[in-house]
Amino acid sequence: LTFGVGTVLRVIEKDKEIKPPAVAIFSPSKQEIQQKSKATLVCLASGFYPDHLNLVWKVNGAKRTEGVGTDEFSTQDGTSYSLTSRLRMSAQEWFNPLNRFECVASFF
Repeated sequence: LTFGVGTVLRVIEKDKEIKPPAVAIFSPSKQEIQQKSKATLVCLASGFYPDHLNLVWKVNGAKRTEGVGTDEFSTQDGTSYSLTSRLRMSAQEWFNPLNRFECVASFF
């Protein structure tokens, strides 16, 4: 339910437990790197409940918004949900051994 601007009420069903997500990051395809000189990381958060989850990409500890695409809605898998986000960057940035990539999940 939404009350005015920015106020949201979430109701969790009785007897439903809050389940944290399992988060996995998938490496870019070799084909994308070779053909486009780009690299896309995919973050999959799965097995969580309730459905209101936020995914944030961090590069070397700093939040990254450029090149990020996140699904607008979670997908229901029976009694839990999943959500996907992508981070696209240059192949050069991907291959830099000093860079550290993180996908951080949090309920909102």
